[in-house]
Amino acid sequence: MNPLRHAIAALVCAAALLLPAPSASAAEAARPSFEAHSEVFELVGRINDGRLTLTLDDWASNEPITGARIEIDFAGHLGLAEAQADGTYTLDAASFAAPATYPLTITVTAGEQSDLLATDLVVGDSAATSAIAAGIGIKEIGIAATLTLLGAVVAVRLRRRKGEAA
Repeated sequence: MNPLRHAIAALVCAAALLLPAPSASAAEAARPSFEAHSEVFELVGRINDGRLTLTLDDWASNEPITGARIEIDFAGHLGLAEAQADGTYTLDAASFAAPATYPLTITVTAGEQSDLLATDLVVGDSAATSAIAAGIGIKEIGIAATLTLLGAVVAVRLRRRKGEAA
């Protein structure tokens, strides 16, 4: 293998090592979610696969609360979350498909306790969300472009040296 090919292969490997791999945490961070709490309850919601999944906990002990009634009011629409076997609650998320900020008013009733929670669900543009989930940002694109340019400079210099030696 000639020196030019060695240099190009080394630069490609270096560029591949510097670019981040998509991580589960980045993908999780990109999903629309909210958190709301009071002195009694903590409610976390996340949209995944067309469903809004809710986790309800006791604010003081952080223990899951099952058997609660959770009503979500958004833009005049009232949705009732369904309890799941794993202790979470789900609701169809089709109403949150468009990129927007959705103000939510949530009524939680568990046993003798009841509370009203308010929060915003921010649903971003899917293209921007995909880029965040993939872990690709301006910094990484800049690094890749710089390494590509550096590789081109090395290739030209090696080619010129080879031409001068002949």
